[in-house]
Amino acid sequence: MQLAQQLGRYHMLDRIAYGGMAEIFRGKTFDSEGREHLVAIKRLFRSLAEDDAFLQMLIDEARIASVLNHPNIARVYEFARCDDEYFLAMEYVDGKDLRALIDLGRTRGILLPIEHLVLIISDALDGLHFAHEQVDADGRPLDIVHRDVSPSNVLVSYAGAVKLCDFGIAKATLSQVQTRAGVIKGKIRYMSPEQTRGLPLDRRSDVFSMGAVFYELLTQRPAFEAESDMGLIVRVREARYEKPTRYNPDLPRPVLRILQRALARSPEARYATAADFADDLRGYLSRAHPRYERQQLARLMSDLFAREIAESQRRLNDFVLGQADPEALGDDLLGIPSQAHTLFSPVLRSEPATERSAVHEQAAGAGPAPDTDPERELSPPASLHSAQTQLLDLGVPARPAPAGRRPGAAAAELEPLDAEATGVVVDFEAASAARTVPITPTARALHEAPTLLLAVPPAASADRAQRGEAPGSERPSSPRRRRPP
Repeated sequence: MQLAQQLGRYHMLDRIAYGGMAEIFRGKTFDSEGREHLVAIKRLFRSLAEDDAFLQMLIDEARIASVLNHPNIARVYEFARCDDEYFLAMEYVDGKDLRALIDLGRTRGILLPIEHLVLIISDALDGLHFAHEQVDADGRPLDIVHRDVSPSNVLVSYAGAVKLCDFGIAKATLSQVQTRAGVIKGKIRYMSPEQTRGLPLDRRSDVFSMGAVFYELLTQRPAFEAESDMGLIVRVREARYEKPTRYNPDLPRPVLRILQRALARSPEARYATAADFADDLRGYLSRAHPRYERQQLARLMSDLFAREIAESQRRLNDFVLGQADPEALGDDLLGIPSQAHTLFSPVLRSEPATERSAVHEQAAGAGPAPDTDPERELSPPASLHSAQTQLLDLGVPARPAPAGRRPGAAAAELEPLDAEATGVVVDFEAASAARTVPITPTARALHEAPTLLLAVPPAASADRAQRGEAPGSERPSSPRRRRPP
């Protein structure tokens, strides 16, 4: 077991990615109802945190990203500082980026079915178009351009959701080209021709970049390749790429036409908006694959990454949370209200402190946790036979219980009642059997009907009740009738 460390409103868990600017961790936090939420925490390296100008650019761009609330954009919750640590808290997407999908295809020598790729790109374009359309409080366009559309910035969850991420950070990164050599290496092949020339950019630059990502998904090869960075820049500027059918001869003509328009050298010849690009893709999908559903993408992701899913869950279960300081939330650097400020807390208010401290001491190596087995702390056992109970629904028609099955035998196979709300697992099969009896039920039906415990009497009272004695009396009452075993 590992002890998670607190960073602001979050408990940092395992590291899931790292790069030249930051490392990304999974984190856990809680809302006011006690529900836990997983987040992604991007913690900047301290060498960059010492650059005030760089930090200010990140703050400006993260402020824009934090207001982009769309199903196909990964949310930015806050940009904060705790002591000398600067970090972004973002929506956690339980899945993989397109780089992982491309690499897996290359490793296995497979081309993924085109219908999945069309859905992924059209969803990402929806998020892109939403950002492009944003206006300020006065209705003036914000002219947001992502500038860093690439396979690593498009995420696909194991449930089939598609999210575009890293809005704003790319702009700040690219503005450091002259002072930070090599910052844009590896991203040149996804730039637009006008971007490599340093010209003013609009939304059509992002359209070109998404076209380059789509090309690579379809072919498992980058659209632009060269032996040097300068050679790569030249190929991008001229929009020279190999015919995609060289690597994937089965590509349909409608898809080739869509791809060709997205990768046009001149911005005027491209799709004017990301929405136009997405509309053409969805038009193809509805015509060529009319029965395609998003659940098929979810199944593909679950099949391709089954081992990774299991390993991710194992790592998550390996962490316990330390004792959190509810006041150590850090300093907000965005200056605008956010979901994190109103919803998230590092403290689970409904969790008993005694139970948590025992686990914390064990995880921190302070020796074995004290024995907190609730059965050892009970007074003499109470009798459930004499407990106060309430029948749960007797007389609503329902299908009878299957013949030959002992009532309650299949309770484990049925969906239980909300355990958090009741603390009791109810046998719905026995309940169904009970509902078929008349309004004046037999003793057997009452015995098999689902019940809810209201109160359990003390052991002494229970003993008297089982002997047939009324409370406070030594005179035996009529013996209780029992169903033969």
